[in-house]
Amino acid sequence: MVKENTKPRVEWVDTAKALGMFLVFYGHFIKNLYSGGNDIAFLQHKYIYAFHMPLFFFISGFYFKPVQNFGLKFKQLFLRRLLPVFTFAIISLPLWLLYNLLIDGSMKLSTVAVRLLSYGRGNPQLNIITWFLVCLFISEVIIAAITTIFKNRLILCFIGFVFLISGVIISNRIEQVSALSGIAKNVWFIHSAIVAIGLYLIGYFVYPYINKLIKIAKWMFIPLMFFGFVGLFFTYNKNSPFIGFNVNMITAQFGNLTLFVVSSFLGILGIIALSIMLKSNKIFDFIGKNTLILIGLNGIFYAFINKHLGALFLENGNWWQITFYALFVSVLSLLVCYPIINLFNKYIPQLLGRPKQSGPLLPDLESLNWRAMLRKKLNQ
Repeated sequence: MVKENTKPRVEWVDTAKALGMFLVFYGHFIKNLYSGGNDIAFLQHKYIYAFHMPLFFFISGFYFKPVQNFGLKFKQLFLRRLLPVFTFAIISLPLWLLYNLLIDGSMKLSTVAVRLLSYGRGNPQLNIITWFLVCLFISEVIIAAITTIFKNRLILCFIGFVFLISGVIISNRIEQVSALSGIAKNVWFIHSAIVAIGLYLIGYFVYPYINKLIKIAKWMFIPLMFFGFVGLFFTYNKNSPFIGFNVNMITAQFGNLTLFVVSSFLGILGIIALSIMLKSNKIFDFIGKNTLILIGLNGIFYAFINKHLGALFLENGNWWQITFYALFVSVLSLLVCYPIINLFNKYIPQLLGRPKQSGPLLPDLESLNWRAMLRKKLNQ
């Protein structure tokens, strides 16, 4: 039997995470439809990419608490962020060997070995979508160090804006900065993490004010929703308006500082306002509670399935055809994930973001004294 110390969940936050996760599936699939030069698919992809990953870093800051014990927090972050990255690497490894054998007639062991070694640079090439967890880990470790000194929300928000602005500026000059610092471009996603830290700390600051506004005037989120989405519509394509450029946090690609900040926060506002206005349901709750596992599963679709399904679509499809096909594949992909998520949660939740759970196969990993166990092993 699985035992877990559960905390009350905020329904609209789960809804926001669910909407964001749907955009991840949709955005990663529609990328395959514009590779042939379809402008409609590209613009949909660009609209989503303008804000969907900033949204997740922003939401991640909602439940943050300033750190008292850095060592304990580091252990928790490793188990909750990096351990799932390695777990999905193990899951993906045999899939790569089988996929290569089916597609190319060879397992390509050397290529797979290179993908495996990339984890030493913090680049999860066996399941690239888990880059988010690596970047979130680095961001939260730095934030934990910062909040051992600074506790005030307003000060942390100011620090967040400094990180956000400086992160985009650094990323836009990443080659020069890398040459001066000796840190390779985005190793362990450090350059993207600078921006992510800003989004995270601003989310931490804003969260209680969102809840206050919900209690005082929930109706205000209706005009805010329209302002967010409509404003994004008029700004997202002004950030380097040509085919071939997207805001893309995985590559520390943000474009114009002002346009990135404006577009990302407009999109975040739209999703949060929509989430507050929507009635919670079991589907949103389930997806919101299992976003970490869905990130890893999306990585499997992204690597092995999406491009083949995308190749079935006509390159000159119109807006309705593109949207319907991408919606169909995205919803179908999420449905396929449902039994897999339940299986993972039943047997190995500790390896996939819930280390405090106990049973049925593994104990509560956070409660284990790893140092004592290591000393005992070395003394044997």
